[in-house]
Amino acid sequence: MTSNLPAVRQPDGHLNAMVTWQHRRGGQAHCLVRLYPSDGRVVAVASEISSNDDRYGIADDMSGVAAKALHLVQEQFNADPHSITWLTHHGAFSYYDAFDPDTFTLIPLSWDGRCFQDNLEAHRLLTEGEVRGLLGGRNLEPVPRVLANLGWPF
Repeated sequence: MTSNLPAVRQPDGHLNAMVTWQHRRGGQAHCLVRLYPSDGRVVAVASEISSNDDRYGIADDMSGVAAKALHLVQEQFNADPHSITWLTHHGAFSYYDAFDPDTFTLIPLSWDGRCFQDNLEAHRLLTEGEVRGLLGGRNLEPVPRVLANLGWPF
């Protein structure tokens, strides 16, 4: 499944988009990416969705997600790769048999001037309060609603 869907700017200034990329394991992958600008920085929230093949999960290739989403960040917010905070988001919408509460993981990617590098040992779970703080007090809209607004089947 590939996406030709446009990114959609929201009234509060953030951007919702589906991102597709060639996963490092070789398959085609996709996820929801939401970009939140604040004070010259951008917080990028990548949400794993159940329509993405389990073999090609976002946590296993965040540098691939970031590489594909970078053009949106630069085009829409003129942000430097060093000024992006990357988060993964998992919940009941991530897997067909999932019922767990939402989880958020800070993914501190480094930028070498050409590509992002991921250090799995540096990943850190965040509370919803920490995420809300990073988003400037905003709450994330439910993933199914965002996907429906983007015209993505869920």
